[in-house]
Amino acid sequence: MGVDVNNEMFPLAYAYEEIENNSTWLWFLELLSGDLNIRNSHGYVFMTDKQKGLIDVVDALFPHAEHKHCLKHLYGNFYLEHRGLALKHQMEAIARATTVPWFDAEMRKILELSKPTHDWLAKKDPRHWSMAYFKSISKCDMLMNNLCEAFNRSIMDARDKPILTMLERIRLYIMLLMAEERFCVRNGMDKLGQELERY
Repeated sequence: MGVDVNNEMFPLAYAYEEIENNSTWLWFLELLSGDLNIRNSHGYVFMTDKQKGLIDVVDALFPHAEHKHCLKHLYGNFYLEHRGLALKHQMEAIARATTVPWFDAEMRKILELSKPTHDWLAKKDPRHWSMAYFKSISKCDMLMNNLCEAFNRSIMDARDKPILTMLERIRLYIMLLMAEERFCVRNGMDKLGQELERY
């Protein structure tokens, strides 16, 4: 799933596989790289969940791209050992900190709340989950992979169909999504043009 200029969902590619493992992720991302003509991964941002195979393949194929981990998935692992609303809110505050001094201040706050929690977070590379360490060249400050979750939810009915029917329904959904986006852009531009003509 890609993000368009309005920070909205832009489907790039999809595939059906029986299992998610290193070889299937490698196959899919090599095809994606070829389709998008990615020669140098500088300026690209990938956001993944915490699947080790996917993380390894993205790092191998796109070594210069920014690689983020979805905060929701990170929190899922965090919650297994560190429970409590105060800890959750503090982890989110650390992730949303936009400067390194602010990040350090929020980390000190979580240390006061729980040393084991602080130590768990300190082991995680902040380049993957905190805005303070995101690259500024990409201009992407997303912390969660909600667009993929929303897309998966929208194709839920198609996913239990036979393969060809499923793929056709997904294709139709994407066509309608793109047509709706095009209509909204044109309609919005027409309204904007009318407003500008008044002045």
